[in-house]
Amino acid sequence: MFHPLAGPGPPMTAPSRPGYATVPSQFPIQPLAGILGGSSEAGRKSRNDDAIAGCMPLRDYDRHTRGIVACIADGITTGRNSHLAAQLAVTQFTRDWFEVPESWAVQDCAARLISALNGWLFAQNRSGSPDAEGQVTTFTAIVARSTTAHIVHIGDTRCLRLRAGRIACLTEDHVARFTGGDGALTRALGIEADIRVDYLQDAMEEDDVYLLVSDGVHGVLDEAEIAHALVGRSLADRSELESAARTVCDMALAAGSGDNLSCLLLRITHLPSETPTEAHRRLTDRVIPPAMEPGNRIDGFEVERVLHSTARSHVYLVREAGEETRRVLKAPSRNFVEDTRYLEGFTLEQWVGRRIDNPQVMKILPHRDSRFLYYVAEWIEGETLREWMRRNPDPGIAEVHTVLSSLVSAVRVFHRMGMVHRDLKPENIILSDDGVARIIDFGSVRVSGFADLATGSGADLPEGTLNYIAPEVLMGRGVSNRSDIYSLGAMAFEMLAGRVPLDLERRAVLPKSAEEWKFHTLGDLRPDLPAATGRALARALSYGPQDRPAVMTEFLGDLHASQIRRAGPNGFVPLLQRGSVGFWRGWAMASTVIAGASLIMLIVIMATNF
Repeated sequence: MFHPLAGPGPPMTAPSRPGYATVPSQFPIQPLAGILGGSSEAGRKSRNDDAIAGCMPLRDYDRHTRGIVACIADGITTGRNSHLAAQLAVTQFTRDWFEVPESWAVQDCAARLISALNGWLFAQNRSGSPDAEGQVTTFTAIVARSTTAHIVHIGDTRCLRLRAGRIACLTEDHVARFTGGDGALTRALGIEADIRVDYLQDAMEEDDVYLLVSDGVHGVLDEAEIAHALVGRSLADRSELESAARTVCDMALAAGSGDNLSCLLLRITHLPSETPTEAHRRLTDRVIPPAMEPGNRIDGFEVERVLHSTARSHVYLVREAGEETRRVLKAPSRNFVEDTRYLEGFTLEQWVGRRIDNPQVMKILPHRDSRFLYYVAEWIEGETLREWMRRNPDPGIAEVHTVLSSLVSAVRVFHRMGMVHRDLKPENIILSDDGVARIIDFGSVRVSGFADLATGSGADLPEGTLNYIAPEVLMGRGVSNRSDIYSLGAMAFEMLAGRVPLDLERRAVLPKSAEEWKFHTLGDLRPDLPAATGRALARALSYGPQDRPAVMTEFLGDLHASQIRRAGPNGFVPLLQRGSVGFWRGWAMASTVIAGASLIMLIVIMATNF
């Protein structure tokens, strides 16, 4: 599947990912393409402490979503097992890169992989075993993805870029220079438990050549000399890149280098691009089916009931011929047959539903061959959160907290995959008989890992009810996990108060600032609830995402604490404030009755005694 390039050490392999070819229409016709080639040798030393590795996926899908990976490592000379550290760093990073979810953002993904590598090497160095200690290495990697080169770097290996005959150094050596010496390495993998890794992005152009070189090369050759060795060569295939890399290493050796010599080249031969005509053709290969009614059939599915039908989409309860299991079939509306952005979003919704496998998220089933554009998902029994609200017009904090707790665990599934839902609302949530919340719609999900992919996937603004969408999303100011916290706060407010905090559907113009973003206070609508509950909701509904709880569990904690504590400044909770208004009203009535009965008995006793 891949063209591996590694050295020294065993060849690198990567497992096949057959399930990832199921949504080919999601991506441009011509994805990123490039060529890899390199050379690594011991030079005048007896052991090669350098290592290089690269991976070029053969399939268009993997090359578009994963990119092309190239990395270099240089184990420190004084390390007993530094060559093992270098080999592990390049092979493990490259192998793991193709195993993590492609929905993760490149920077976050690279940081996790580097942190794991460093933790392992640091533990080996602290083990006290002679066979394990001394594993310290520098590391530089480039992930070429879509039109961007993502570079992660620690140490004194370098990433260079050759463009139009000129070389630029994109990394900075982590070396402290001292008078009369070569300098000391200040950062490397395996030295400390916590490390700082440089991350940068570079906009790629076709025919760019990226070079990863060890200090055995750049320590004796300047950038002009390296450029001279490459300019004028065709670099048309892997063998020519390998030959060019050997030439650079040979030049360094001839220039007096006494260190190991490594050079890895990546030439970008094609950047992904797509004209509007090509995008439309790709997305309309299949026909949008007409609106259907009960009894209609499509590809063996019979419509039993129309669940939802709007100008944007149609959702049906269907049953396949000869099967008892019911399914949900969703198709876009023909009103959007020319809307490429909407069709991109519909395709992305299928992708998300097939990547997430969790009982709290509706599963979209593998698609059969069809000339129609639709998808089939599992049918989830239960009531929507909107229906639950109608049945529970005046719930307590504990009831709302229980619903939110289950919903948070469902939303967390998206966040762990590097996704933000952006359109959480009562109609998109099913509550089953066991009280578990399940999310059944994700057409507006923003996949952070796809932010740099040239697909234009999905609309910038989620379609649907505006009342639950975070202000920064409505204003086009970015999106984060805290955007979903706003949606959770809006739904919690509505469950408790019986109305949304801010009804944007009735406004002709959206508020543009925090001053205009004013909503009802919970205390005005539910004076029987603790003031702390209102504060917890107000925090979740803050205009600025930085003012909201950092994580969803923090919001849940605030809400839970508000029902058991109405504390004053000293933390004391008066007895009268412990309990609901209804409880104390009933207690007062009972007390009145008891007091009246006691008074009558006292009068009778006194009359008897006299």
